[in-house]
Amino acid sequence: MNRFIRPLIILATAGLLVSIYLTFKTYDPASVACSIGGGCETVLSSSYAKIFGIPVSIFGIVWYIGGLILIYLALIKGTVSQGWIKYWAVAGLAFSLYLLAMEIFYIHAYCTWCMVSLGIVTASLILVFWPQPTKTT
Repeated sequence: MNRFIRPLIILATAGLLVSIYLTFKTYDPASVACSIGGGCETVLSSSYAKIFGIPVSIFGIVWYIGGLILIYLALIKGTVSQGWIKYWAVAGLAFSLYLLAMEIFYIHAYCTWCMVSLGIVTASLILVFWPQPTKTT
């Protein structure tokens, strides 16, 4: 997994920036820049944009920061099991797919930024589960 450290850091940082952007725009959905279909405002102003009054993007911020911490602890320092990175990736994909289902079945609109985040989460999961070459001596 060591060859994927840099790409995972880049993905997590990009996702963190997207989540921070969406957090700010949750409080002013009309100002969000949305390129595909213009559904971002609809998604961000829906009742599904918050869970227990907390913007969904805050959960994204926590997930991406947690990922950066896990990358550091598991892949760079080696102080925690690399299995935690797999749990992190699966949890992120599960939550992202839940949010996509909300967009499809309840909100009937799509947020470009949410799709970008889903892409980042999916790419992270692929990297985490990508088979590693075995060392032969």
